[in-house]
Amino acid sequence: RTLLIRRSPARRAWDTLTRLPVAWTLYAVVLWAWHLPAAYDAALASSWLHDLEHLTFALAAVVFWWPVIGPAPRSAAPPAAVARVVYLVLAAFSSSALGVLLAASPAPLYAYGGAPGGLSPLEDQAWGGIVMWAVGGGIDMAAILAVVARVMAGQRRGA
Repeated sequence: RTLLIRRSPARRAWDTLTRLPVAWTLYAVVLWAWHLPAAYDAALASSWLHDLEHLTFALAAVVFWWPVIGPAPRSAAPPAAVARVVYLVLAAFSSSALGVLLAASPAPLYAYGGAPGGLSPLEDQAWGGIVMWAVGGGIDMAAILAVVARVMAGQRRGA
């Protein structure tokens, strides 16, 4: 409810968190930090830490996508389309780089043992990286194309 009150501290904090550079940085830090071997292994060893990991992924994702989608409440106009495209491209580079790192690593980065389907830890890690790279890249590209399509549709209406 306090997010709807323009001058509330919660609203000001939310407005700051959802600014493009802040939201992008938060998202990238959360993604990369949880994929550090010590953090990843700790999350697999502790159910509450694993839950915290997924909670922070979800919260960072909401903060990340908020300025792209631009839902209410809004205290300012949504970022320009070109800014949103650049934001999404930079995010795609960040998550793709992590996926490539995981997929191309010559040795397992994590201490967990065994994987479903009889995959070795290295094969499991490589497949995880490929999924992060390919599926994540597809989602990123779809979002970029959606922003571009929205701009083009608006230009056609205005012409």
